[in-house]
Amino acid sequence: MSVANRIRGFLLQAPKPQTVRISTNDGEPHELKPGRSYAKCAETIAALDVELIECLDDTGKLLRAMRMSSVEAMRSDAATTPKGLEADPQALMLTHFANLIHRAYEHSTEIAFSKMVELVERIGDRSESIEARLERAEAAHRRAVDDQIDDAFQRAQELADKNESGSGDLLQNLAGAFMSGQMQGAAKPAATAKPNGKGHG
Repeated sequence: MSVANRIRGFLLQAPKPQTVRISTNDGEPHELKPGRSYAKCAETIAALDVELIECLDDTGKLLRAMRMSSVEAMRSDAATTPKGLEADPQALMLTHFANLIHRAYEHSTEIAFSKMVELVERIGDRSESIEARLERAEAAHRRAVDDQIDDAFQRAQELADKNESGSGDLLQNLAGAFMSGQMQGAAKPAATAKPNGKGHG
């Protein structure tokens, strides 16, 4: 398995890091954000002259660390011909055949692992995209419901204000009619009073 794949496997361990700090052989540290693709982050680290890899959480706390010397030590090497058999044609042929099988197996394993990680990352990206769309749809639905509620309250307030204004006008008209009737009733006896029937003798 390649160095980049081993680094990627280290980065994908739980809990996943929010920041990756790498220290080069010259002692200068660098920080990387894995983002969605841990494969690209691992390839970047593998391309640098890195001595130490540190995984940090969102608060900067160290989660785990790994030295590149241990990664290099885990690399599988091709089989070598045992001493004393270098001149044996059959031993050389078998060793060469074993190396070919070894390389084919290592390559197929690396490709399979890379495809599996790529598939998982795509599934993760799709899940995040679906969740984002659902959140936007829920937010839009909540805004629509809030707008409908506000509109209903506004219409109810307008109707209440209109009814209160109409009731006031009605009461005012009734009071005016009542007062007018009272005034007319008080003036009518004085206007229709008859004179005294006794004449002067």
